[in-house]
Amino acid sequence: MKTKQLTIPMFPLNMVLMPDETTKLYVFEDRYRQLIDDCLDNDASFGIPYIEKGQVQKYGCEVKINRILKTYENGAMDVLVEAKSIFKLIIYTEVLKPKLYGAGIIEYQNNNQKIVLSNLQDSIVHYFSTVQSKIVDYETVSQLSVFGVASALQLTQGEKYKLIASSNPQMHLLNLLNFIIHLIQTEQELQDRFIDN
Repeated sequence: MKTKQLTIPMFPLNMVLMPDETTKLYVFEDRYRQLIDDCLDNDASFGIPYIEKGQVQKYGCEVKINRILKTYENGAMDVLVEAKSIFKLIIYTEVLKPKLYGAGIIEYQNNNQKIVLSNLQDSIVHYFSTVQSKIVDYETVSQLSVFGVASALQLTQGEKYKLIASSNPQMHLLNLLNFIIHLIQTEQELQDRFIDN
């Protein structure tokens, strides 16, 4: 379900985090140090809209500051953030005066989309058993979310963005998984052939 629109501070980066993923940000620009300070003071979250080729894209992730890991003498800091949700960016303002940083109006996407496609469930079970050597049953898979599975796949930032921007994330994830499985099987066949010769 999409929810109402909301305005939050924005920190555009060439990065996509799936819900519950964490990462460390090195914050050194004045505008983003101000953003971090404001979010800490107000216990607020901020958005990371994806940047590609210098352009702010239509989708991103909302993150919450977990904690400040380190503060440097020059005022820069290492900040641990955790992703909370995926959003669509409706309007982006580069500078929201009198603040130094920008803001955006967002609309939340369905972050807990359960895996309902049976062939996607098959691919997930197959992927975890063959690639990660983990036994996962269908009941467990049906409780997982699309973005939860995606966070286990070690996707590139571009692949993650295409998934969150997709009009059908389940089909997109299915195609991604099938491609990954195909690559791994091809690599294995080549290795086997090499050993046989």
